[in-house]
Formats: sequence, structure tokens, C-alpha cells
Amino acid sequence: MGIPVKMKNVVICYPHLYEKHAAPGTTNAKYSAEFILDPVRNREELASLEQAFKQAATEAGKGDQLQFLDPPYKEGAAVNRERQRKGKAPRPELEGKWLIRASSGTDQPGVANKYGQPISESNSGQIFSGCVVYGFIDLYFSNNSTNPGVFAGLNGVQLVDNQNVEPIATTRSQIVFEPIEGAPEPIAPAPTPESWM
Repeated sequence: MGIPVKMKNVVICYPHLYEKHAAPGTTNAKYSAEFILDPVRNREELASLEQAFKQAATEAGKGDQLQFLDPPYKEGAAVNRERQRKGKAPRPELEGKWLIRASSGTDQPGVANKYGQPISESNSGQIFSGCVVYGFIDLYFSNNSTNPGVFAGLNGVQLVDNQNVEPIATTRSQIVFEPIEGAPEPIAPAPTPESWM
């Protein structure tokens, strides 16, 4: 069991919430999503992530090795430097932001609207890259022999806003979703996939 973290009003990217997806060059398909955090608006979420990172490492007996462990959340500038090192174009939406990737290889994440009601797969287009959401994740330590460290598990996503946003080119968890007051009504269908990239 990992350390749960609830991230409010973060931007979701590359959501694979209903079907497992394998990253290019891999065969390990998972449910997954990326979340972009603003260092000002999401200050509390970033602090919670740091605390959960330290707690997950400490509970695994690695508290004295924190300086050698990479947290699963990274500065956007660092992500873009790594992309450029690999010959990939930088992602402009990450400028001045933080990024965390979360995934689940077994349980499908819960997906809900602002009222806490499930969003069915037939309405999956309501959540696309660029939407504002609540992200429910947990940080856990893995002793994977090839890549040990702290990782983020994906538990659920709750849609906050898919109207006042700019699309980015890019077994259910037992979560109790609650209504989000003041959130606008969702719209559907989503923008075409070509506009996400």
C-alpha cells in the first residue's frame, strides 16, 4: 500500500484511463496519465508529493538514501533537457511547471465527473490532454532489480474543467469521489486527437 496523495486542479496529459497503453518501444501496457503542476497554484500538492516521497522511502528502509533516489515528480525544465538529450522536441507546456507520471498495471483507475459520478467509457472523450482534474495517486517504493525507487500509482481521476482549457498536443480503486462546487458543466465530444499533439 502506497502513500496516498490527492492533487487538486492539475492538468492531465496523455490519459489512458480505460484501456492499457504501452509506451513506444515497450510491451508493458498500463493504465496511465501525466499530471502537470503549477509551482504557485499547486504549492500544497507539491509539498504533499515531497512528504509522500520521503515517507515511502523511509517506510521501505531507504530513508538514509534519499539523496540517491529520484522522486517521481520532476521539474519540466529537467524533463525537456532529457528529451533534447534523446533528440526529442521539448514540450512547451512544461515550461515553468512540474510533471508527475502515474500508472497502474492491474487495477483500472476510477474516473468521475465533478459530481462524483462515474464517467463511462462511452463518454471517455470528456477527459483529454489539457483538462483540469483532481488526480488521486499513491507513492510507493519498488525494489525492482533493474530500476529500484519511488514510483507513482494511478488510482483515480475526477474531471473539474474541460471547457476553459487549451488542449495539449500530447478493477476500480475504492475512492469516494465528492462533488466539486463551482466547476463548470462538462462538454463533449472532446477536441479531435490531432489537436492534442
